[in-house]
Amino acid sequence: MIAFVPQHTTTKSRVMAIVDKGNGNELDAIATVDWPHHAVAICNLLNSPQRGQEALSGLWLSLPASVRAGLEQAARQRVDDTDERNFLATWFVAELDVPDLPADGGRIDWARLFPVAPCPTDGCDYCDGCPAHAERRNDDAGSNQCGPGGSCRCVTESLDEEDDPCPCGVWDVGPRWAAALYQSLSGTAEVLIDQAEGLMWGYEGPAVGFPPSLIAQSPEFFVRLAQTCIDLCALLARGVTPVPHTIAELLMLDEAARSHLAGNMTGSGLDVEGMRQEFAHLPEGHGDFELDALWMFQFTDSDWDKIAESESRYEPYTMDRIFDTLPEATEWPRKADGR
Repeated sequence: MIAFVPQHTTTKSRVMAIVDKGNGNELDAIATVDWPHHAVAICNLLNSPQRGQEALSGLWLSLPASVRAGLEQAARQRVDDTDERNFLATWFVAELDVPDLPADGGRIDWARLFPVAPCPTDGCDYCDGCPAHAERRNDDAGSNQCGPGGSCRCVTESLDEEDDPCPCGVWDVGPRWAAALYQSLSGTAEVLIDQAEGLMWGYEGPAVGFPPSLIAQSPEFFVRLAQTCIDLCALLARGVTPVPHTIAELLMLDEAARSHLAGNMTGSGLDVEGMRQEFAHLPEGHGDFELDALWMFQFTDSDWDKIAESESRYEPYTMDRIFDTLPEATEWPRKADGR
């Protein structure tokens, strides 16, 4: 046997061997597997110049004993180093086309891109957070301190229904939350690419908390998820608060935010002070580290939350729809620069 190639039909995926039977090369089927990417991974293992990698592959070890025995026999029959055709097998090792990871977020001027809202010049009659304005009203300025970023801590509960709430303290993405999200999205993209490349060799078991319901998807699917994270990073790097246009963007933005918060959990709860210290070089924002500062699609008609919370695994090749543009995205169009 010279090399191994995957073969796919509408109903089957096979591992095929290129065999020299004396009258030219022929293709012989040596195994049938459940999914196309499984056939690709097995062929990669059999074609690898580093023999014996099967022992590291969860996919290989999960195969039925009879199938695995047939593949092991085929591996032993592949031409060895004494045969001048030995190198041909490396031509059939499949590789992924993966995107470049985002640049280091430490070089981005987050304070300029996501300026925090200052107190109104003349104060605000609906707030109790502006000391100077409190003094002019003969109120106690000592207990009326501005909130993070200089924004007011508003008292809006007493407003009449026809009154507009004060805009000073609206939760928004400030420089600290933007930097944290960028960092988390970039890290998630890297892990997703590692996951995709591992699946090309049957190495299973993700090290990231993306929805478990999607774990059975193909390597190409995880590359697309990584690209989704990279696209969201690009928006943040241009000073744009991402408004998700796809279920994939909703899932990855949610994952990035929750992953950052989970990484700062201690035995006594969320270490808010630790997060503040990590980004102490950036101005505070009123919506720092708040999930509600992100959601503009919280009432979307999609089933993204069901996907995120499902305890069942979706079958491979059934979830590409998460990359389709949501109908709500028409209300938030992106121009050529991503805005």
